[in-house]
Amino acid sequence: MTDPRQNVAGVRFRNAGPIEYFHAAGMRLDVGESVIVETNRGPELARVVIAPDQVVVNELGEDNLHPILRLATEDDMVHASDLAARAEELLAEARELADESGLEGRVDRAEFTLDGERLTFLVSGEGVGGQREFSRRAGQRWGVRASVRRIGARDRARLAGGYGICGRELCCSNWLSTFPSVSIRLAKDQELPLNPEKISGLCGRLLCCLSYEEEGYKEMKKTLPRMGQRCSTPTGEGKVVSINVLRRQVTLNVGGQRIEVGDRDLGLVVRWDPSARNAEPPPSITREEAIAQGLIEPEPEPEPELQAVAAMPEAAPIELGRESREAPARDRNRPSRRRGRGRRGGGGRQDSQQPQQSEEAPRGRIFRRSSGSDPSGQQSGDTQPPANAGGDQSQGGGRRRRRRRRRRGGGGGGSAGGGGDA
Repeated sequence: MTDPRQNVAGVRFRNAGPIEYFHAAGMRLDVGESVIVETNRGPELARVVIAPDQVVVNELGEDNLHPILRLATEDDMVHASDLAARAEELLAEARELADESGLEGRVDRAEFTLDGERLTFLVSGEGVGGQREFSRRAGQRWGVRASVRRIGARDRARLAGGYGICGRELCCSNWLSTFPSVSIRLAKDQELPLNPEKISGLCGRLLCCLSYEEEGYKEMKKTLPRMGQRCSTPTGEGKVVSINVLRRQVTLNVGGQRIEVGDRDLGLVVRWDPSARNAEPPPSITREEAIAQGLIEPEPEPEPELQAVAAMPEAAPIELGRESREAPARDRNRPSRRRGRGRRGGGGRQDSQQPQQSEEAPRGRIFRRSSGSDPSGQQSGDTQPPANAGGDQSQGGGRRRRRRRRRRGGGGGGSAGGGGDA
């Protein structure tokens, strides 16, 4: 008995279009051959994509299928090409007629049947108003039976074609025959940014490719802890705060510190209970075992000099402010040295000839560089000048004193001279 599936063939009317089944009527057909089939609209040109002996399941039944009339000839191919060019030419006029008829939507494409007696307009849009009026006027203008067929945004993108954000031709225009069901949950599971410009295609809908990798993400997540999962580590218990599924990397919060764990340590060094998120995690290996296995790095040993410093007894804390305040008081016990340095501070020549004397100042005085007087209220001229004071400052003080002396001498001489003349 002949298998009924040997009389069924699958064809497509356009590239990446849906597959439709027709009765082969006993013809031997090969994949890629062009045939003329009978449809509800009339005879049309199609291409065989499933040979009669390759059909696995015939769900429609052999009695409900339209027949394949014959193989397409070269004249049929030329005639179909001429009809497609004619439909493209009248598309602009059809859009003007749609505006006059009040048709809701946009006329995207027009298609003739192979006999040229029927014209179908593919219209995208949500409204359905004005279809009858438009069909009536179009039939009268071109002398055919005109009809309107509504298409969605994805079908419109398939007809227009183009390239996606991946840089390749749109799947719906190249090979995708049916549109998968895509929801925003897929983008959340794949940790994609919920930005419409990033996860939407040219049709304005969610990317169909989100459904391609969903199963892979589900399988990879089975071997990873979930967000907020309690995990045990050699350094203590932590909680999962971030997951990178593609890199198989988990970020833990252990004692307030973020630690990134790679795929090599998951399940061995870092362990968790997959039954519940808040379940008590199983014990992890000890730190010594992890170091012995080379899973974590040991802490570096301090250098010998640092060890010696650490072994020294702790010294009393030094108050820098107190040292700087007590330094002038210690100098008061040395009157000769204070007077000598005071004279050098007043005279520029002696201080410039002996600049090396400033290096003998106590170290505590270097913290008094920005102060003009000590905390006790004593002027800075009575104490030792700063260690970094140069000869230019001493010379400036000497010049000012000489100017004062000249002014005093000049004033006295003027008064005396005036008395002599009188």
